Amino acid sequence: MNFEFALNLAWWLLASCCLVSFIEHQVHAQLMHKRNFLSNRDKGFERVFKAHAIEHHGHYSAMFSDEPVTPGEDKEIRLNVHKAPIKTLPFTLVIALVSWQWALVFVAMVLVHHWVWNKIHLEMHKPEGRVFSTWGPYLFLARHHYLHHVHPNKNFNVVFPFADYVLGTNAKATASEKLDMHGLGLLPLSGTELRYLQHAVVKVPAGKN
Repeated sequence: MNFEFALNLAWWLLASCCLVSFIEHQVHAQLMHKRNFLSNRDKGFERVFKAHAIEHHGHYSAMFSDEPVTPGEDKEIRLNVHKAPIKTLPFTLVIALVSWQWALVFVAMVLVHHWVWNKIHLEMHKPEGRVFSTWGPYLFLARHHYLHHVHPNKNFNVVFPFADYVLGTNAKATASEKLDMHGLGLLPLSGTELRYLQHAVVKVPAGKN
């Protein structure tokens, strides 16, 4: 592997990661949370909207996590990994006009994204103590996604929240939300931090914390 190829590979990986973040964000925000031209005219898109905005959020807004998943009953937690290259084919074709090697890297990134989404999304909503469940990066993503269920118009990214920060849809946790995340085991706190947040919640009137 020569230096030029290594540099190109690094660029392809970074660009693909960022592009996937924006695709995830917009698909989640525009197709899974909004009735639009597509969902009003196509049953497939309508099914995507109802499955996510109504079934998934209807269940996990009341509780962020529940018992380990029952086979065949996951409340729309999983993405279909095998369909990922088909769903992103238009992007792949455009990228291939620039570089077929970059197109291959992009397809690989999409597959990895869907696989990672399924793993971490299951652990978020159906915790089973998977090996990564105590890792810092996972806990950060779990907190990010928890806030999405509290604020459905924020935090649309699940795997790589780059687009949320760029597009200004990143939610900031209140003191009470931090305490809730601590209770779920998503936010480690020292005794001092815990007491400070508890004191802050008591001081702020209900509904404003």
